Amino acid sequence: MRDLWRFLTLMRPRIGWVLTGILTSLLTTATGIVLLGMVGGLVVGGTLVGGAAIAGLVLRGLAVLRGGGRYAEKLSTHQATFRVIADLRVWFFDRAIPLAPAKLGGVRAGDLLSRMVSDIDALDGLYQQILVPTTVALVLAIPVGLILADVAPYVAWLALGALVIAAIVIPAIAEACGRSAGREQLGRTAELRTATVDQIQGLADLLANQAEDRHRAKIGTIERAREMAGLRAAVVAAVSAAGSQALGQGTVVLVVVLGALAIQAGQTDLQSVGIAAFVVLAAFEAVAPLPFAYQMLGRTRAAARRILQIADADPAVVDPANKQPMPSTTTLELSGIGFRYPGADRPVLDRIDLTIKSGERVALVGPSGSGKSTLLSLILRFHDPDSGTVTLGGVDLRALSLADLHGRIGMLAQTSPILAGTLRANLAIADPEASDARMREVLIACGLKRFLDGLPSGLDTWLGETGARVSGGQARRIALARVMLKDAPILLLDEPTEGLDADTERALIETLRPLVEGRTVLIISHRPAAATLAQRVVRMEAGRLAASSAPDSDPAGTPGSPA
Repeated sequence: MRDLWRFLTLMRPRIGWVLTGILTSLLTTATGIVLLGMVGGLVVGGTLVGGAAIAGLVLRGLAVLRGGGRYAEKLSTHQATFRVIADLRVWFFDRAIPLAPAKLGGVRAGDLLSRMVSDIDALDGLYQQILVPTTVALVLAIPVGLILADVAPYVAWLALGALVIAAIVIPAIAEACGRSAGREQLGRTAELRTATVDQIQGLADLLANQAEDRHRAKIGTIERAREMAGLRAAVVAAVSAAGSQALGQGTVVLVVVLGALAIQAGQTDLQSVGIAAFVVLAAFEAVAPLPFAYQMLGRTRAAARRILQIADADPAVVDPANKQPMPSTTTLELSGIGFRYPGADRPVLDRIDLTIKSGERVALVGPSGSGKSTLLSLILRFHDPDSGTVTLGGVDLRALSLADLHGRIGMLAQTSPILAGTLRANLAIADPEASDARMREVLIACGLKRFLDGLPSGLDTWLGETGARVSGGQARRIALARVMLKDAPILLLDEPTEGLDADTERALIETLRPLVEGRTVLIISHRPAAATLAQRVVRMEAGRLAASSAPDSDPAGTPGSPA
């Protein structure tokens, strides 16, 4: 339960709504108990204080109050739930951001999405289905006992004992029986979401390899397992609800029988017995939701653990306690760099020494797997080196704020995504305050004037999911425009022409030439044309720097060949 307590403490910022929900539920339930108690007194032919007319008015008032209270209860508890869930998503996202990309690299996108959506949704029952009714049951136990004691003490103890069974024992049994089903439901839901995301993202490859039927069958298997877990959970819920209902009806009968004996013994009167019977009926209605709520506790706890697996993970890098000011120069220097990924059998970088002076353009070439992209991630400080130092302007990156460092760097990754949104929204990622004129200027500089002029809604044109409505070359230029809009003095270009045909590649290179002038640039590529943007070419093999040379002016050649 310690995991769930963590999430209860996270409700503190919404304590006003949380307490309002509990109080309205408490008042609504108490009103219902009083209302049914008065009805019970009238049913057996009694007269209440003030006579039948006043009693009728009081009953109507209580009925209206209970109806309004029920609305206020739903409004406040749902508002509290929605606000707490929204806060939890923001909290989870804030905890996940520092983990990217190093600690999230092994988490599939669908699974991460499931934790942020389905798992956090599963926590809504923690407040609305568990905390609220449990609190109400505990608070109302004493006044209910006092009302029943008016009939006879043993009647009160009998009813309270039955209520304890309904509020604690039956929910505990339901939780134990439904624990595995709830966990499996949660796990299968996560698997289903992950498999569905994989199918959507990889649909082209599935179709090309005629594998869509196999993947569809996999999704069907997961869905059937999820349905079976849901069926087991439904059986547990039905049995526990039936048990609670039967216990409640049986307790009402026993209260009536024992009340009749108390009347014969002269210990009470008929009106008190009628009130007691209806109060017990109302009290059992108050605890009726608890078996189902606690049956889902296993699912809720499993969701909490899955969320905390991400939220409690330690970031690969952290900001320094005493950060240094950003240096005025943009010279990058890597000295004695060694780095090994966790679990790898050999280092991916070994004794790397490389200096890129301010305003210098360097191309890093070499075969796939030689460590080029890893070196880039160290400059971005997505990882810290196991040995050696990376400095900017003579200052160790570990002494700089990550936000300050990333503010000086523009990054064009191999897979710079075009997000589902408008052209404006995609560009605003780099600079939310950029004017339309500035956005147009950058797009034209990146060779997109004809493209921009042909858009039906200009900057507000929808680009489609993952840029589905633009070509590969256009998507690459839009990503480049986003980098240029940031106007950073350091540029990191990771395979800038990857996936482009020769003509598109040549055009993009010519677009890049004026844009890289005057900046400190590191280009990673295995394609000769991209290396022609550099003033110096460094070759990398098996995690080590092999040789340095001038770029080959002939793009068809192989730049950076060992001298």
